[in-house]
Amino acid sequence: MMLTRCPTCSTAFRVTPEQLKARAGKVRCGHCSAVFNALETLEDAPPAVPAEEEISPPAETPPPPPAESLAAESSPEGSPPPSDAAELPEEEADSGSIDILLEEIAEPPPGVSRGRVLAWSAAGLFALGLLVVQAAYTFRAELAVSQPDLRPLLEEMCGLLECDIPLPRKADLVGIEASDLHPDPQQKNLLVLVATLKNRAPFTQGYPHLELTLTDTSDKPMVRKVFAPAEYLSPGADVGAGFIGNGDLALSLWLDAGDVGASGYRLYLFYP
Repeated sequence: MMLTRCPTCSTAFRVTPEQLKARAGKVRCGHCSAVFNALETLEDAPPAVPAEEEISPPAETPPPPPAESLAAESSPEGSPPPSDAAELPEEEADSGSIDILLEEIAEPPPGVSRGRVLAWSAAGLFALGLLVVQAAYTFRAELAVSQPDLRPLLEEMCGLLECDIPLPRKADLVGIEASDLHPDPQQKNLLVLVATLKNRAPFTQGYPHLELTLTDTSDKPMVRKVFAPAEYLSPGADVGAGFIGNGDLALSLWLDAGDVGASGYRLYLFYP
């Protein structure tokens, strides 16, 4: 039999090896309820009482202490004397060990936490990648112009997504520098439209469509005609090459007005 002493109230208790092994030495003081490690305050037990002094009537023999309790033992001079409150009930000892177990399971196992972090990280990266691809697809024309180094990558992306990289279409950067509509000298029923277009953008753009509207003396529309790039460009011109940046384009168009008798016109350009 060994003794241990509560470091808080200095109460001494008997302790057995089984009790020390049960909770790795962790016990709770039956006097002040403090939890401490009995292994750190072990003391030698006092000499055993002679046999004749231990003999007492059976009826007066006190019951043995509980398996998980500590019984108060006499304290040396200067230490608080043992008392009946020094008993360490089994449930008190268990609650001391439960405290420690709660501390151990308060945090999730490292593997579970790491797995969740990796899963969320992978999901976040996947969502971010989709967002980048969507943005690159939507603004592929602008990116190809503003970031020429990205064009090969954009073309590779469009090869996978079966798309193309259209030329920019900034109508506010394309204007009509001059225009004139007059009858053809040789064929009176034909009208000749002469105009000069200007691409004020520093980059190549797609060719715009032209809309010509013939009006009467009250400026009311009489005939409206839309010309696609292939109709007003010179034969053999590459429509896909685009309207070069800061470039000019002179064009001439013939329109059969018949007997309309128009007295004016309106001309503007647009992207469909």
